[in-house]
Amino acid sequence: MSLSLSETSHSNCIELKLSGSALSKDEFSEFNTRVNELIEAGRSNLILNLDGIKLLNSLGINVLIRVFTRCRNHGGDLYIVNISDKINQVLLLTKLNTVLNIAPSVQTAVTNFNSY
Repeated sequence: MSLSLSETSHSNCIELKLSGSALSKDEFSEFNTRVNELIEAGRSNLILNLDGIKLLNSLGINVLIRVFTRCRNHGGDLYIVNISDKINQVLLLTKLNTVLNIAPSVQTAVTNFNSY
């Protein structure tokens, strides 16, 4: 199954929901293109909803870090929500949970963005 992307606009952020699996760089192409378009348009506050993703390989972790860095470099931020237990374990092992913003739900992330 390949990666699919859906988008929801909130008051001051955009939620990007991923589902499926991505095991190659090409499968992240649409996602990376959309993130670049949003950031270029000044929409650098993003919520990455991983509700439909159960596992991330090293490529997926790399994508998370790159998107987080791009958002921050353009004056925005990234919240990652609805992570699976397996993804959470990887983030704990790599200590990325101390770097990336992780929220328990989309509503929590939206509320956090509203408090900026």
